Amino acid sequence: MVTSEQTVENDALSPMSSRPEPSTSQAIRESETAETAGSNSSNTNSTASAFTVASTLGELNHIIDNCPLIDNHGHPLLEKRSCAQLEAVGANLLQVLTEADANSLKDVPTTLAYYRAIQTLQKDFPCLSNNGNDGWENWKKFRDDTDETDFTKICLAGLQTILLDDGIDFPDKINGREVSWHSQFLKSPARRIVRLEHVAEGLMKNNQTFAQWDAEFKAAVRAAIRDPEVAGFKSIICYNDGLGITYPDGRKWVRPAPELYRYEFPKDGSIQGMREIAPNEVMGSTINDWVVHVLAHEMTAYVKEGFPAKPLQFHTGFGDTDLRLAKADPSLLQDFIERFPLLPIVLLHASYPFTRQAGYLASSYKNVYLDFGLIWPKLSQEGQESVLRQVLELTPSSKAMWSTDGVYYGETYYLAIQQSREVLKTVLAEIHSKGNASLPNLSNIVTDILFNTANRIYNLDLQLTIQPPSASTSHHRTENSKIPATISNMPGHTNHRGLESLRILKAFLAKHRDIEYIRLNWLDHSAILRTRILKVNHVIKQLEDNVNGSVIGVAKAALYLLANCYIAPGGSPIGEWRLVPDFASLRLHPHKHTGEKTCKHATAMCWIEDEEQSPIAICPRNILATALSRADAAGLRNFKVGFEVEFCMFKQADLDNGKLVPITSHHTWSTSRAFQTQALDILEDIDSRLADAGIKIEQFHSEAAQGQFELILAPLPPMQAVDNLLHAREVIQYVCAQYGYRGSVSPKPFDGEPGSASHMHISFQPVDKQWSFFAGVLDEIRAVNALTLGSEMSYDRIIEGYWAGGVWACWGRQHREAPLRLVEEEKAHWEVKTMDGLANAYLAVAGVISAGTIGVEEQREIYGEADDLKSTSNEHERQKRGIKTRMASCMKDALDALFKEDTDTPTKFANRLGPGVAEHVRVIKVAEREHLLSQFETLDANGKPDVIGKRVWAAQWY
Repeated sequence: MVTSEQTVENDALSPMSSRPEPSTSQAIRESETAETAGSNSSNTNSTASAFTVASTLGELNHIIDNCPLIDNHGHPLLEKRSCAQLEAVGANLLQVLTEADANSLKDVPTTLAYYRAIQTLQKDFPCLSNNGNDGWENWKKFRDDTDETDFTKICLAGLQTILLDDGIDFPDKINGREVSWHSQFLKSPARRIVRLEHVAEGLMKNNQTFAQWDAEFKAAVRAAIRDPEVAGFKSIICYNDGLGITYPDGRKWVRPAPELYRYEFPKDGSIQGMREIAPNEVMGSTINDWVVHVLAHEMTAYVKEGFPAKPLQFHTGFGDTDLRLAKADPSLLQDFIERFPLLPIVLLHASYPFTRQAGYLASSYKNVYLDFGLIWPKLSQEGQESVLRQVLELTPSSKAMWSTDGVYYGETYYLAIQQSREVLKTVLAEIHSKGNASLPNLSNIVTDILFNTANRIYNLDLQLTIQPPSASTSHHRTENSKIPATISNMPGHTNHRGLESLRILKAFLAKHRDIEYIRLNWLDHSAILRTRILKVNHVIKQLEDNVNGSVIGVAKAALYLLANCYIAPGGSPIGEWRLVPDFASLRLHPHKHTGEKTCKHATAMCWIEDEEQSPIAICPRNILATALSRADAAGLRNFKVGFEVEFCMFKQADLDNGKLVPITSHHTWSTSRAFQTQALDILEDIDSRLADAGIKIEQFHSEAAQGQFELILAPLPPMQAVDNLLHAREVIQYVCAQYGYRGSVSPKPFDGEPGSASHMHISFQPVDKQWSFFAGVLDEIRAVNALTLGSEMSYDRIIEGYWAGGVWACWGRQHREAPLRLVEEEKAHWEVKTMDGLANAYLAVAGVISAGTIGVEEQREIYGEADDLKSTSNEHERQKRGIKTRMASCMKDALDALFKEDTDTPTKFANRLGPGVAEHVRVIKVAEREHLLSQFETLDANGKPDVIGKRVWAAQWY
C-alpha cells in the first residue's frame, strides 16, 4: 500500500495484482463468447414471435408505439410529497421542463416545451383544463390528490427497465425512492448506474490521507464492477473540470466539493488539511481526472480477463447552470476515448447542442455510443425532431440508444415516453417519404434505439417482444366481438378507470358544489340522445365499487330501440350492457329551477361495454375510437374537428298542434333583421350556458331558412368535438324550450328553402396526405352518406342549388356547392357538407376518417376538382374533371354502398367500421323506414303523403 509519505506515481492507477475472481453468478455464460466494448452487432434476444419488421407505415408506427423501452439513463423518483411541500424545500414541478435555475422558473410557462407538455397531459388526463396557467395549477392539485402507486404506474407504463443513477442529490428532508422500489412498475427489474463522483466524495469523509482514500475508492469500484445489480457507471466531470480529461501525474491533487470550489492536498497528504485555491492556481490534473481513470483502468483489466465490459456514461452537453457549456463538448473526450478502447463510453443527452460532434465520435470509434435523453420534455417538438435527425445523420442505430433522464417527478418519465414516440413517428415517416430507407430498415432503427443497443452494451440479456398488430386488432364478425379497450380515463390501465373517474368527478364537484344529479348519456343509432339521471352519491358509490368504471346497466336492446320503442331485429330485452361514463366529457347541464343561481345537473357521455368490461362493436364511441386508432397506425395524427350547428326555432305550442311555425318568417342569411326578435335573447342565453359548460362558440348568425340560425363550434380532437356537439344541441334545445320554442336540427323543414346541416370541418397532419385522404372519401362517399345522412329525410336536403353540397362527388377550393370544400390547404382544413343532425355524429366522423385512411394507405390520387358552377352542369364537364360518382339519392342507395354486389358481404370500407357495424346500421335504418316513417306515407285527403306530419314529427324528436 502506498503510504502518506510516498510519492503517488502514475502506476497507482494500475489494478491490484490480487484481483479476486468473479462470483459464479458473474461468470461467463456457458457457450457464449464475452462481448468486448464497441461491438456493432445488432443481435438481440428477441423471441421468435416478436413483431419487429414493418411492411407498411402503419405497422412501423405500431412498432414505435409498442416496442418496450429500455431507459438507459434515469434517476430515482422522490417519495410522495405535495407540490407545496416540494416548493418549501426549493423543489418546483416546473423543473420537469427546464434546466433553468430557480430565478428563471417564472419564464418557463412562456416556452414551447411548457405549451406542449400541457397539451400532452391534456390528451390523457382530462382533469387538465385548456387554459395553460390554470391547467398547470389544476395538474398540481391532481397529482397531490393522486395515489402514488397509481400515478407511477401511468408514468412508467411502457418501460421494460430503467438504469438508475442513484448518486444524485435529493431535496432537503425528502428522500428518493430506492432503485428496487421502481421495479414493481417495470417489466424487468431496475438496475443501478454508479456515479463515480458520488462514491469518491462519500469516501473522502472517512479518510485522513489520499492514499487511504485511493485504496478504498479502488476497492469500491472493483466491487461495483462485479455487482450484478450494477449495469454501468457515470461521471459528471463536465460539471467540475470539463471533458478535457488529462492523464493524472499524481503530484498535485485537488477535488471539488459542494461548499468550496476546489481544494489542494497539503504535503502531508491529509484530506482535512486541504486549502481552497482559486481556479488559476490549479496546475496539472484534478482528482476528478483521477476518479475517471481509476474506473477506466479497472474496467480495462476486467475486460482483458474475459468478462463483458460495463459502460461508462458521461454527462455531455446542456445541464443546469453549474455547468460551463463549452467544457461539455464531447469532442474534448477524444484523447480519453483513444486511450481506453476497451471501455464502452456513452455520451449522454445527445450532447445537445453538440449533437453532431457526438455523432462523429459514435460513428468513428468502436467504443463510443450516443444516448439521446434529457431533450424530452425540455426541448420543443421542433427541437426534439431536429436533434433526432442530427443523431441519425452519422450515428449507426446500433450505436444509438434512448433514455428519459427522468428525475424526481413521474412526469419526467411520462412526457419523455409520449413525446419520443411521437417524434420518432414524424422523423421516420419523413425519411420513408423521401425513399431513403425501406420500412424494414426503419424498423431496425426503432428496435435498435429503443431496445437492442442498450440491451446489448449493458449486458441486460432481455427479450424483445412486440405483439403483431393483428393480435390486438383481430375481430370476430359478431355483435359482441371484443374490440381493444380505447377508454382513456386511465391510459393503459383499464383496471383503474373507476378510480380515475372518481377523481375527475370529485374534482368537478369541488368546483360545482350544488350538483345533485349526473346525467349519463349515450347516442343511439337513430341519433337520439338517451339519458339516465342518477343521484350523484349513487354514481360515486358505483365508481368506488367498480374498478372498471361502469356505473349502471342497460338492456341489450339499448342500441336497437327506435323512437317508438320498437326493437329492431337482432335486439333483445334479455341481458345487460354496462354504461361507462367518460368523465372527460363531464359538463354542466343548463337545467335549473326558477330563481336558482346554480345548476344541479351535470352530464357525461358514456361508452357501452359488455359484461366482460370490453367495448361492444356497435358502441358509437368505440367505432370512432377504432377509426382514430387505425388512422394513427397509417401515420395520420392531430385530427381536429369542428361543427357548424344549424337549427330552426319553432313555436312549441304550434308543433304540438301539428304545425311548423318559425320564430320569424322575415328572415334570411346573415341579416340584422333576424335578431330584432326574441331570437337574440335566446342565442345569447345559449352562448352563456355553453360557456358555463366550457364550450366555446366562434360566432352565430342567421341562416337562409325561416327561423334558422347557426352556431360555429371551435375545433377539437374528434371524440371531444362530437361530445361537445351533442352537448351544444342539448343546450340549444333546453334553452329554446325555456322560451316556448323547439330548437330543431331537422334537415328539411320547408320546401323551397335550404335545410339544416351539421357541416363537419376536419384537419389533420401531415398535411401532404390530405389529397389521398380525401380521394378516399370521394371514392367511398355513397357509403359515407349512410353515416353522415342519418335518415330517409336527410336526402330531401341534398339537392342542387340549396347550399347543401350538390349531388355529385367532387371537391372545390372554397366551393360551397361541392360536398367537399377545401378551406385552407396549408392546414389540410376541409369541410364536409353532407352531414346533418339526424346522423349519429360518432359514426359520421368515423366514416369520414375511415374512408380517408383507406385513401392514404392505398395512396389514392385526388380527382374531381370543381372549380366553377359549370363543373357538374353536364356530362362533358364532369368527365373532363373526373367527376364520376353521384351522391346517394336515398337511404337505400347509401346502405347498398356498404355492401358488395351480393348485398351480404360488407365492403372494405364497411369492415373498417368494425365487425357487424354495417349490418347493424342497415337493420336500424330499414326498421326506421318500416316502423316509423311509414306512418307518414298514408295518403291524405289530397292523395299525397303526409309530408308536414313527418316534418313536425322530426322537429319534435331532433
